[in-house]
Amino acid sequence: MSEPNPPPVLAPREPSSEVKLSGRLWAASFLLGGIALVIAFLERTTHVEFLRETANGLNSGLEPAELDVVIGLAFWSTLGALGVVLLLEVALVRPLLKGRGWVRWALLVALVLQVGAAFLATAFLAGPDSSFQPVPLLVIGQAVLACAALVACLLPGATRWFRSGQMTSERRPA
Repeated sequence: MSEPNPPPVLAPREPSSEVKLSGRLWAASFLLGGIALVIAFLERTTHVEFLRETANGLNSGLEPAELDVVIGLAFWSTLGALGVVLLLEVALVRPLLKGRGWVRWALLVALVLQVGAAFLATAFLAGPDSSFQPVPLLVIGQAVLACAALVACLLPGATRWFRSGQMTSERRPA
C-alpha cells in the first residue's frame, strides 16, 4: 500500500548574490574578530598594565589584591564578551545561508551585543600610548563588517530569496 518510488529530492537552492555577499562579509567579520581575540590574548600583559595604570590614576582606595581582581575581571570579561558574541554570530550565520530568514533578526540582536562588546574593547583593550592600537581597530572593523553583512541580507533580493524558500517549504506534501 505504499509508493514504490521514493519522494523527490529537492535540489538545494542557490543563494542570491546579496546573501552570498552577506556570507562573505560575515566571514571577514569573523576573521577580524578572531585576530583581535588572539592579539588581545597575546598582549594581555600590556593591556593589564594599562588597566593598572588607569586604575591607580583614579585613586580608588582599593587594596592591591582587590585592584588585581578588578583588573582581571575587566580584561577577561571583555575578552569573554567578544568571544561569546563571535561564537553566537558564527552559529547563526550557517542557518542564514541555508535560507532561514528569521535568523536575520537574531543577528540584529547579536550585532547590538557586538557593538556593546566593541565599546568595552575600546575602553579596556586600548594601550597607554597613542601609537597603533590593533585590537580596538580590529574590533571596530569587525562591527562595521557585521553591520554591512546584516544590511546585505536585508536587501530586497535577499528578502525575495528567503521568501521563495518559505513558499516551497509550505507547498511540500506531508
